[in-house]
Amino acid sequence: MTASLDRRKFLQALGAIAAAAPLASLDNVAHPARGGPGGERRVAVLGAGLAGLCTAYNLVRRGYDVTVLEAQERPGGRVQTVRDGLELGGHAEMGAVRIFDTNEYTLKYVEEFGLELTPYDTGTRAFHMGGRRFLAPPAGEPWPLPGLDPSEQPDPSARFPQYLESGMQKLGDVSDPGWPGSVGSASELDRTTFDGYLRSQGASSTWRDWFYAQNGRIARVNAAAGFAVESLQAGDNLSSIKGGNDRLPYAFAAALGDRVKYRSAVVRIAQDDRGVTIGYTDRTGQHQLHVDRCVCALPFAPLRRVHLDAGFSPEKLAAIQQLKYMPAARCYVQTGTRFWEHDPLGRLGGLDLVGTDTVAGRVWNTSSQQADPTAGMLHAYMFDTEALEFASHGDRREAAMRRLFGALVPGIDGQVIGGAHKAWQEDPWAGGGWGWTQPGDLRWMLPAMRRREARVHFAGEHTSRWIAWMNGALESAERVVSEVLHAEPSRHLQPA
Repeated sequence: MTASLDRRKFLQALGAIAAAAPLASLDNVAHPARGGPGGERRVAVLGAGLAGLCTAYNLVRRGYDVTVLEAQERPGGRVQTVRDGLELGGHAEMGAVRIFDTNEYTLKYVEEFGLELTPYDTGTRAFHMGGRRFLAPPAGEPWPLPGLDPSEQPDPSARFPQYLESGMQKLGDVSDPGWPGSVGSASELDRTTFDGYLRSQGASSTWRDWFYAQNGRIARVNAAAGFAVESLQAGDNLSSIKGGNDRLPYAFAAALGDRVKYRSAVVRIAQDDRGVTIGYTDRTGQHQLHVDRCVCALPFAPLRRVHLDAGFSPEKLAAIQQLKYMPAARCYVQTGTRFWEHDPLGRLGGLDLVGTDTVAGRVWNTSSQQADPTAGMLHAYMFDTEALEFASHGDRREAAMRRLFGALVPGIDGQVIGGAHKAWQEDPWAGGGWGWTQPGDLRWMLPAMRRREARVHFAGEHTSRWIAWMNGALESAERVVSEVLHAEPSRHLQPA
């Protein structure tokens, strides 16, 4: 049994999924046949990522007059599938890669648009740690990691209950509107990092590196946020959308038609008791859009460049300015064959192909999602300091990663037929991979990020417990649509 399977069964045994009450869904929400309260029908949606697109789609279905402003020339935001530079009909996911069987919102819209899912294959994972490449040893034999504490040998996964169980139990009900501040024990988690919590439970530095080699470099993630996401994503089955995950945002965009205005960058948000005014620029110059309500689905990083004359609360303004974004990067190599199936260590496979303590982070294998049945698609998935180090190589970053792949996946020399890469912290419309609250911030920042400001509502993965996931963006969209459907016109604006 693999360590990752042990981990999933551990989370499910804790009842983490069952403990989280189902989040609100629009399916059972009564709504007006046409337009909003008091005849308010005009809505501007800022950003055509999944959160913005899903919001607009559901409002249009309920009779609202919606305009979506998107600065880029494509929909999807951090759901971005690349095909240029790849052979044999290959595609590379620069953003969202996985869909768990617990991602109820994602699965709902995949089904609604008639998209197909392709399951990831399974297989044996290798490790590259401490300069050594190896497989998980047979049961009862010690791991070749000298820094493990004797209590962590011979099975590091046996420490999950000791190191993680109390953290999961401290979460409380993550669906509570005031979470984590409404749960005292969750507020305790909020005051430390994921790594700090593991240290407090006695995990050795080598055990922690072993954990991160399989789960990503989440050492500096807020512990409450990290445990919440770990609990929510504990499904068994992994898949992606056949042909590329960007088929979902493109399906939303096709349904919305010319309501989506591309290359339209928002520069100003103002509001008064009568409505909201959005200033934006496009190819033809500067424009203003006057609407009854606005849904801001922009990441806070680019929102900082927007002039805000909307009477936002001090807490909202503080969250906009202080929310950090996680550096995240991917570097793909497309190969002529799936040579790792004949690896010297044995037949390797599955999505998690190699767990490492190197700058490459984890080597993921998305070959099973490709159109060609023989070509391979591998990539390094990097968080935090790994992503920053990768990006520091500038225009030599792809070449540097390919050299490292020679050690992580022997046999790759002469196999590479294509490639692609992206560092999200360099994307001006994203600012990073996902919202990254610092210790002590989640308690006040999550409610502040979610809270509407008079006629301006807020969506996006940063406003959801499903941080960094498509499911979070879609969940936030349904929450905001419900807000709009039930909102009363506000006459009490904060002074600018």
